[in-house]
Amino acid sequence: MRSIDYSAIRGLKAGALGGLVGAAVLGVLAGLSAFVLDQEVFYVTIATKLGLASPIITGWALHFLVGLVAGGVFIAITALLKRFALDTTRKSFWVGLLGGIAIWIVFYVPVADLLAPTDLSNLMFAGGSLIFHLVYGVVTALVSLWLIRRSVRAQLIA
Repeated sequence: MRSIDYSAIRGLKAGALGGLVGAAVLGVLAGLSAFVLDQEVFYVTIATKLGLASPIITGWALHFLVGLVAGGVFIAITALLKRFALDTTRKSFWVGLLGGIAIWIVFYVPVADLLAPTDLSNLMFAGGSLIFHLVYGVVTALVSLWLIRRSVRAQLIA
């Protein structure tokens, strides 16, 4: 298959949409996990600790905002670092795993350490959140690859 060349701006746009889809999948997993473990969802806890009004609504809004921004930045970086450019499904899967690890380290760990340190000391919770972020990274990368391929095809037809 021919390599796909996409700009950082195209990656930012595709990644933002991919990040929203990834955040939805992560949110479903986190919601199910919180329900099974009889705990509050992480972003609701964060919204409560930040003193935001309506923590359930603002917590989920915060979750999707972070997913959108992280996804956009993640995929824009893949456009700039050609070694990590999304061009095949297999490569996108592995790049997504790496992105999920990076996002977990850059976003989740500092926020959890600052606002919910007991979550990091609970191995099951911390390990589960890492797995959920791996899923987020893969979903974000695969959806973004699909969007990038679709925009490249549309550009070729026009």
